[in-house]
Amino acid sequence: MNLKKEFKNEEIELLQVAGINVEDREYSKEELRKCEMSIEEFIMSHSSKNGDISKLSSQYHNILDTFINKI
Repeated sequence: MNLKKEFKNEEIELLQVAGINVEDREYSKEELRKCEMSIEEFIMSHSSKNGDISKLSSQYHNILDTFINKI
């Protein structure tokens, strides 16, 4: 899967916020799993008391679904 071609600009920006450098190339399944785990770790590193986790989960839901479906 090529992340640059798979995701829209706003989704690419979200990936970059989560610390994922998006390149225009094919990613292996292992790399996609690492990206998925990085997003999950990024979300869970935030506070649940002020609603950050649920807000981020909502923002990244479609992105995570795409990773899961491509792996």
